[in-house]
Amino acid sequence: MTALVVGGLAAGAMVLALRPTNPVSRSPGPARTRHPLAPWPAWSRSAGLALAALAAGLLSPPLALAVPAIAMARRHLGSLRARRTHVRLVTRGLPDAVDLLLLGSSAGLSLPLAHAMVAPRLTSPVGEALALADRDAAAGRPRADAIVDALTPLGERALALAHLLADHLRYGVPLAPGLERLGLELRLDRRRAAEQEARRVPVRLLGPLVTCTLPAFALLTVVPLLVASLRALPT
Repeated sequence: MTALVVGGLAAGAMVLALRPTNPVSRSPGPARTRHPLAPWPAWSRSAGLALAALAAGLLSPPLALAVPAIAMARRHLGSLRARRTHVRLVTRGLPDAVDLLLLGSSAGLSLPLAHAMVAPRLTSPVGEALALADRDAAAGRPRADAIVDALTPLGERALALAHLLADHLRYGVPLAPGLERLGLELRLDRRRAAEQEARRVPVRLLGPLVTCTLPAFALLTVVPLLVASLRALPT
């Protein structure tokens, strides 16, 4: 009975922990068939893990408590990894955006023309944000407001670029000097980020070294010596 109660509590905690944080409301429309190879939706994965926690509770209450803890830790690590990947992509893409905008401005293009030409040539998420701002501006929204709103979620450096472009559009502030200064700062940030990634390489190699290289070294060197020593012992 205790195992059943613990398993039920663990299943409930699993469903609450893995529920969508920002559900998207779907508009009514024709029903769509699910492709047989498409990934399972989030609610089905949560239900499966809840059933696993309930089954584990029937076998062992400590195991039932460990299942939701592992799932929550895995979800947290996944969100942290996605956030780091997003920051890394923004750090890599912003200097290219500034350089291309500076190139277009130096070639005599106005900012609206340079914006429309640069956005499709950049990778996501910077290129996607600039393309969204260009579409909003083409739909009639002020380009300065569209650029600021599109680049704000990408961080402080992207917001600095947005304000620089917005000041040029609103007040006629010279664009080239600001882009040159900001481009230098962004390239230095990208270089520092690359150096940090290079410093993490030895730490990442510890796992394969400990799990693969050292056991193989022991099997090929230490074990034969031990076997030869045991055979040499007098019986």
